[in-house]
Amino acid sequence: MRVLLLGMGSRGDVQPLVALGERLRRRGYAVSLAAPADLGHVVAASGVEFEPFSFDLEGPLRDGLGRESLRGSATHQVREARLMRQVMAERATALADDVTRLVEQADAVVSGALTFDLVDALLSGSAKPHVYAIFAPVWPSAHGESVALGLVPHHRSPLNLWWSSLAGRVALELFRPAGDLVRARKGLPRRTFRSYSAAASSTSTLLGASPWVVPRAPDWPRSLRQTGFWFREEAPAGDPERAGGGSRLGEEVDDFLTGGAPPVYVGFGSMPTPDPDAVVHGVVEVLASLDVRGIVSEGLAGLSLDRLGRALPPDVLGVGATRHDQLFPRCSVVVHHGGAGTTAAAVRAGVPQVVVPHAADQPYWGRRLADLGVAAPPIARKDLTPARLRAALEVALSAQARRAAYVLGERVRAEDGAGDAARLVDAYLGDA
Repeated sequence: MRVLLLGMGSRGDVQPLVALGERLRRRGYAVSLAAPADLGHVVAASGVEFEPFSFDLEGPLRDGLGRESLRGSATHQVREARLMRQVMAERATALADDVTRLVEQADAVVSGALTFDLVDALLSGSAKPHVYAIFAPVWPSAHGESVALGLVPHHRSPLNLWWSSLAGRVALELFRPAGDLVRARKGLPRRTFRSYSAAASSTSTLLGASPWVVPRAPDWPRSLRQTGFWFREEAPAGDPERAGGGSRLGEEVDDFLTGGAPPVYVGFGSMPTPDPDAVVHGVVEVLASLDVRGIVSEGLAGLSLDRLGRALPPDVLGVGATRHDQLFPRCSVVVHHGGAGTTAAAVRAGVPQVVVPHAADQPYWGRRLADLGVAAPPIARKDLTPARLRAALEVALSAQARRAAYVLGERVRAEDGAGDAARLVDAYLGDA
């Protein structure tokens, strides 16, 4: 049986699916993974067949409308939502054409948040199995600790259910253009939110997030099954590419890590920022004031140490894309944007964190880490200042945060979320 995994989105949307694909291959399935063309390196050496979409992701995010949409998240999420919908609308035809072709060739499909409505439209009237995979608790719920978008985070409240349902409506409007196009081609009516919710509730759904971090909500539907985070298998000896795509840390990074105390990592992943110069200067200033070493990842935020315009401090290293699974366990603190994948990697590494959320589910992860004692309360990107970063790092560098992070990391490392997900998919396909 040929299973198609749809990884529309950033690296954080693709890498967990690679982990699932590896486990499904061990169970005898032929597995292909479709993702933006420039994310093929994430799939490389996994044994999972890569099916590139006819468009890139990182290029559009670095410039043009995509970058403007994500930059807006630092200050104005309504503007961000409008721009993101325009981005999705501009790619609707290419995405619909690519996914239509790939779904026709597959025996079963695993979609994500950005492709669920599209796949549901394509499979209308079909008995082809469809599994929905999510990596953040975006399902509407009254329980604040278990819902990414709620108004009363620490309590059970109907306001949480109302607000998270409203967020679902907004999400449908953002990601529906490709599904609308397919329905128009098939002569089907445009989807209502009620039918969207009903379709999602009746589709077998997997939440790849550890229950140690995201407690299961009693009001989630029975169709939603939760596993731990989905991580790739450990790399066998002599095969450095297997565990996460990309390259080794590199001699320069290894030398830096072994040359002193564990550094503080700072990086915002796929989140651009309006003022990278100010961020870089502020980070270096704070690290110096705390007398700690640092690694600054450039990412799409453009956090290049070259922006300092002077001799680089010897205790701070600038890097490009790095293997989180190899780097984070060798750091003292991870400062990041709160993406689900980066959060999971830092939790698994057992290190304290500082979360600077930009958009979407990122404030939730920052809040949960603070609740669990492994981080200070999150600092919204628009509120990031050297003084606030220093205060949050002081919390993260404390003995209490180190102990809490260590214990949580042990619990998460004991899980096999991707393996559990593969067993659930196997059981579902066996019954389909």
